[in-house]
Amino acid sequence: MRGLFITGTDTNIGKTFIACTIAKILTKYGTDVGVMKPFATSHKRYTSTFGSEDAWRLSRAAKVVDSHDIINPFFYQIGTAPFLAAMMSGRQPPNLDQAVKILRRLSRQHEFLVVEGIGGVMVPISRKETILDFIKMVGFPAIIVTSPKLGTINHTLLTYQACLNRKIRVDAIIINKSPEKASKVQRRLPSLLVALTGVKRVIEIPRIHNNYSLKLIEKLIARDLLNFRR
Repeated sequence: MRGLFITGTDTNIGKTFIACTIAKILTKYGTDVGVMKPFATSHKRYTSTFGSEDAWRLSRAAKVVDSHDIINPFFYQIGTAPFLAAMMSGRQPPNLDQAVKILRRLSRQHEFLVVEGIGGVMVPISRKETILDFIKMVGFPAIIVTSPKLGTINHTLLTYQACLNRKIRVDAIIINKSPEKASKVQRRLPSLLVALTGVKRVIEIPRIHNNYSLKLIEKLIARDLLNFRR
């Protein structure tokens, strides 16, 4: 079973964009990619079929026909952490064993899986379990998506340390939405994160302004991440 788990330092950090881009690139280069967003919440359903917009975008990026309840088995129509959303809606919280079982079934149908988390690694899934527990159970290496904003060093190191404590390998750190005119501090950020974490792949992704910049981003990710399918 091969794949990657895309996590981040916060919500709305760009996990879905990065996960979709990786899935799209691997598909383009001939890898049979499956996608999964095991846990998702939102204040409203995205379509009559998909509750989660992220799951819908992932399925489009990988061009898969897998059922929506396989791609996103746990959806709650309250925009908060899955455990709190389950309590507020009077439903049972997600079952991690069931989620892993579904993921393993999906892995038998595809050569490689791109799995996207929800929020950060400490988002509670149940009273005693977090996203970190799910990553550990699955056994995939993680990619941490972060940002160039103030506070990111602390947030990134906390996320990295949480993975390290659970012996989860971090294959890359992606700094999303890097500004064209970076400050002196922002220019030092990639080398600092390499030095502090030992993660060799720290990739800066610029903001998207048009189709040209989107293609540039795809080339940047392709250059650094294609060997993950091996």
